[in-house]
Amino acid sequence: MAAGRGFTQSCVVALVIWAALIAAYWYVAWQRLAEAGPALAIAVLGGTFAALLVSSFIGIFTSRSERAAIRRARAMEPVRDGRLEAASGPIRPIDAPLAAPFTGQPCVAYDYDVKRESKSDYAGFALAPCVVDTPRGPARVLGWVMLDEFPAAPQDRIDRKRAVEYLSSAQLESVGLPGLLRAFRQVIADDDGAIRKDFRIGGTDIELQGTRMIERSIPVGTTVTVIGHWSEGRQGFVAGGPSLLRLFPRDLESSRKQTGGDALRTFGIAAVLFLILHGILVPMYYLAPGGRAAAAGSVWDERDCDRQQTMLKRGANPNEVGRDAITPLMNSARLSDPDCVANLIDAGARLEDRDKFSDTALAHAIAAGRDDNVNVLLGAGAKDFRVTAATGRAIQDGDAPLAAVSRYIDAVFRGDFDTMARLRAHTSVRRLEDQRENLPFWQSRLPKTFTLDNGWMNEDAATLTIRGSTSSGPQRIVYHVERQREAAPGQAEAEGTVWQIRYEWHPDER
Repeated sequence: MAAGRGFTQSCVVALVIWAALIAAYWYVAWQRLAEAGPALAIAVLGGTFAALLVSSFIGIFTSRSERAAIRRARAMEPVRDGRLEAASGPIRPIDAPLAAPFTGQPCVAYDYDVKRESKSDYAGFALAPCVVDTPRGPARVLGWVMLDEFPAAPQDRIDRKRAVEYLSSAQLESVGLPGLLRAFRQVIADDDGAIRKDFRIGGTDIELQGTRMIERSIPVGTTVTVIGHWSEGRQGFVAGGPSLLRLFPRDLESSRKQTGGDALRTFGIAAVLFLILHGILVPMYYLAPGGRAAAAGSVWDERDCDRQQTMLKRGANPNEVGRDAITPLMNSARLSDPDCVANLIDAGARLEDRDKFSDTALAHAIAAGRDDNVNVLLGAGAKDFRVTAATGRAIQDGDAPLAAVSRYIDAVFRGDFDTMARLRAHTSVRRLEDQRENLPFWQSRLPKTFTLDNGWMNEDAATLTIRGSTSSGPQRIVYHVERQREAAPGQAEAEGTVWQIRYEWHPDER
């Protein structure tokens, strides 16, 4: 019964994958739409078509194994116990043939389906103990084979009276999905080749008026190709693991061509349907309103930490992008209390997102003098760009970063916008000219002469604090300076052209 267990496990795995794909689509759709009905519809459609695409892709590789088995059979290679093999020849019952239930035709196997509109009332199948007479000798067929490759009987040959007699005498099993899986597990691992199952699915009294009746059968002597795992001990073909026996109403060469073509055709159809569906779903997703996040509101500039936390729990986006690519975390880091910063981090705010000037939330907190928020961000794992005694050496008089700061302050007092633009990141002469009226304010916040309070530098950056008197009183100012490029030939590093001020903040101000 190993094959039966393998089939059941395979079905369970397939259902789990299908359910997982549906869950993934539902999660994505729900985050955007926040409406259960549309999200569920998208989930079922998207998950189902994705599962079909995956299944058909796997089928391409399965068909390669089947074509290899057919090639070995055509070359008359010896069969090997447990390996996927193929054989072809007339099929015949070992004892008496079966009689097809609706037409009475002598056959080796049959299946039937009685439908009312789109639902089945009755279904069943049967297989007689049989062999395929191959050039290498008779080979038994041990386990149920799908008859989807065989043509259905013409409707004018269906005898409804015979069908009523058959169903009335049959031991009909009422069956749902668990029962159906159990039945298949039994029949694919059959020991002697004798199989018969009849199911009552939706019918009550055997009334066939208004039903559509489908019957397929394999007439005695039909040339078939069988593909399955060879059992040396039982001298026949059996199901192997999750693989069913395959039976085709044609010879080896025709089966080889059909097998490969069917797999590629199935994958092609699945891929086209997948693309068509997603061609509809993707625009719907992106054109839909913000959904759950939009319904919860924006926390981009929310400074009431309790209200912010409630909005985040309702689905507000902690990584919303506002003007200048500033996120809620950056905004809170410079303007809000530590609880607001912590709320955003707990809700999944990304610590290292950068604004249009490549500044992180930590840079915003530092530049705003918010040491309380700096500590929260560092505790959450934010990367500190500042150079400290642990990551650099002490700055000395004459070092290039200090010289760059000195030249910048001198340029501010001279109103030298060219020099200021060279020494300050993320600015330009034009931008400074547009803000010329702010020059007196900038000068009021800087000391004309200063002393180095402390500072550390490495090869690429420096963080230093200066102290001096300004028109508004004593001031401490912190600068973070970064190396931008190597000095040109003949250009002295002390000129300050290779170091540029990235950040400036006043720790005594809030």
